[in-house]
Order: sequence, then C-alpha cells, then structure tokens
Amino acid sequence: MSPPTPRQFCQEQLLLLGDEELLPLAQAATLEILHSTVMKDPDGPTFEARLRLLAGATNADGRAVGAAAQVAQVLLDAWLEALSEAER
Repeated sequence: MSPPTPRQFCQEQLLLLGDEELLPLAQAATLEILHSTVMKDPDGPTFEARLRLLAGATNADGRAVGAAAQVAQVLLDAWLEALSEAER
C-alpha cells in the first residue's frame, strides 16, 4: 500500500475533524494547518518538516502559536503513524 500524500492525509483529517469538539484556538489552528497544506500541496518531507517546526513552538511564543504547536504535534504523530501503516 502506498503512503498517503500530505494532501490526502489532510483531507481525511478535515473529514474527521467534524466529529471532534475542540477549543476555539485548537480548532482554528487545526483548520489553518490542514487547509494550508491542502492548498499548497507540499511533498511528504516538506510537510513533515513544517509540522516539526511548528510543533517546536511553545506558549511563550504566544497563546495561539502554542495551541498550533500542540495541534501540529498531534498531526505529526498521526502522519508518522499513517506512513508506518503504509509500509506494513
């Protein structure tokens, strides 16, 4: 099975997002990350690098950025899991 593209992964996550009750900051961060990825359509390594960079932020960088960092970490974990499952 071939791994999903970042666009496919983010589209799937957007569909799943409708089932979640997120805090407004987390929801805004999630939508921004997913929509921008779908629109820019980066390759896998670029997408992963962007998530890693964003996940490295903290609340000291601002409350909204801190929320985005937490969301990015969850998305990064899910992305790596999707790649791992595709390799099996």
